Amino acid sequence: MDPTRKTSFAALITATLIAISGTLIAISPASSASAEKSDLVWFIDRTYREVIDIKGDGDNTGDITVTNGIISEVRGGEPVGTYSTSQITAFVAIPGGRQNRQTTLAMKVGKNTIYTMALVSANAGTPPRKKITHAIIGGTGKYSGVRGEVVLRPLTDTLYRVSFYFVD
Repeated sequence: MDPTRKTSFAALITATLIAISGTLIAISPASSASAEKSDLVWFIDRTYREVIDIKGDGDNTGDITVTNGIISEVRGGEPVGTYSTSQITAFVAIPGGRQNRQTTLAMKVGKNTIYTMALVSANAGTPPRKKITHAIIGGTGKYSGVRGEVVLRPLTDTLYRVSFYFVD
């Protein structure tokens, strides 16, 4: 085989292998927080909820919902901390129907706090019925610099199992 053709053939084979490996990487399933073992589990139980009707006209768009409650390490266990949320209703499909709420959640245990954020979809006036994934956006104390996801799974109208998935 001619040396020029050999070099071209080797370049073609190399390019093909790189393209195939890139495709295989792109289509390989990404790791999912729900499939992995969580790094930490807490339970949060809401003890307070208040909706502030900004416009006073019954349209929920722009309304602010504030909630807070306790954190325990086991379901029904002794409180080890507190949490609070602030939620802004960002979108309402129809009055009383499905809405999107921009939600910030802060969980404090001792001198350590984890902050998360998510866009939560739920029917107006009701808590979410399905799991919600929040991005961890920061922390203080031993949680300073943490990143990852938090998955909230509703157990009752006020109680959630909170699973943390930290990334390096």
